[in-house]
Amino acid sequence: MLRAMKRFAPNGHTTVLTHGIGAAVLEGNPHVDEVFKVSCRGMAAKFSHLTTLRRTRYDIGILAQHSLANAVFLWSVGCKQRVGIDSKGCGLFLTHRVPTMGLVHEVTRYLKLAEALGANGDSSGLEFFTTEADRQSVAQFLVERGYDLQQRDGRPLIALFPGSSQQWRFKRWPADRFAQTGSRLVMQHNACLLLLGGPDDRDAIDEISQTLTVPFCVVDSSHSIGRLAALLAACDLLITNDSGPMHLATAVGTPVVDLAGPSDPRRTGPYGAGHVVIQRVEPGSPKQWINAPDPQLPMKAIGVEDVVAAAVEQIAKTRLV
Repeated sequence: MLRAMKRFAPNGHTTVLTHGIGAAVLEGNPHVDEVFKVSCRGMAAKFSHLTTLRRTRYDIGILAQHSLANAVFLWSVGCKQRVGIDSKGCGLFLTHRVPTMGLVHEVTRYLKLAEALGANGDSSGLEFFTTEADRQSVAQFLVERGYDLQQRDGRPLIALFPGSSQQWRFKRWPADRFAQTGSRLVMQHNACLLLLGGPDDRDAIDEISQTLTVPFCVVDSSHSIGRLAALLAACDLLITNDSGPMHLATAVGTPVVDLAGPSDPRRTGPYGAGHVVIQRVEPGSPKQWINAPDPQLPMKAIGVEDVVAAAVEQIAKTRLV
């Protein structure tokens, strides 16, 4: 969406209001001129900056985080044109109302906001801009662990991400199955295996680490999103639960095997071509499984054979097998 808007108004000045990880994601993005950071979620933090934002006299405001409170805030900022989805009462505060779209990918939903202002559609996919420093850091990290990106020798570099947010822990594929999958890819296809996770994923990382009998490397993915993106860009494949790293991998051009479970990949799956989604239940909202007798049933329905076969097929496309 930001890329489409920059192409539409190349001389414009684009400000993104965000916090936390949002600011880190946009660091170095050439389509953003300014990142206005707020201290935390919630409207109080945003309204504390209202006077400063009003002084800028923005011409266009895009309601990307869709809620009535945010629509009121955008109107309060004084943007001459305000675009957003016409639901939840937001339309009263908008000059450009985008109809609700039903079941579409979230990327499509964002692009419709840009199109409503006159920007052309943009189908070239997600993107993330890594720095040379992060790329060099990752290359050195891998060399120290016996893997030279310049001399792969036919060895596929495969990352596993077994985690999820604490709120959606039941979206995790069983840790022992990640371990089985990783072991087979190392033994049968000479893969170099990376196990990614942060503090919230420590239990899954520990369980897999204790089960694996093949060489692997644990990578703390919580230190820097830029470094994580550079690491994923170096990989030949990511096998992952429905997660943020999944989208980050697609943004840097790394093929993904998405273990979708209870999520709806038509709305939030890996965007673009070249990825594999494995799902063994009807797609829907993860919320419908929260109070189910076995919330992990959608993930347990995915077998190791399914994932190994998908991974081998993905690796073969890069001619590494």
